[in-house]
Amino acid sequence: MAFYGIGEIIARLTHAPLPASVISLALILIALHRRWIKPAQLRDGAHGLLGRMLLFFVPAVPVLIEHREFAGLLGVRLLLVVAIGTVLVMAVTGAVVQMVAGADD
Repeated sequence: MAFYGIGEIIARLTHAPLPASVISLALILIALHRRWIKPAQLRDGAHGLLGRMLLFFVPAVPVLIEHREFAGLLGVRLLLVVAIGTVLVMAVTGAVVQMVAGADD
């Protein structure tokens, strides 16, 4: 939460085009890379968020039921965008994990 608070302050003071959450993640990455914090210090919070990840997707289900147009070509396009985005997120996450794991050695 401290990193998010700092990210929020930076975003507001600089009027950055990035949201505070992205700035906060960059700050965490810098702190991990510089070894100011250890991955173990973030482990409990990460496990808590991952355990509740499904709750972030529940609101999307009623939208799909209500809007039938997502079952056609628009749905296929959206699915393709989501799939590509998911692969990119997984690749970047894997690269960051490898970088942080290499920093622990």
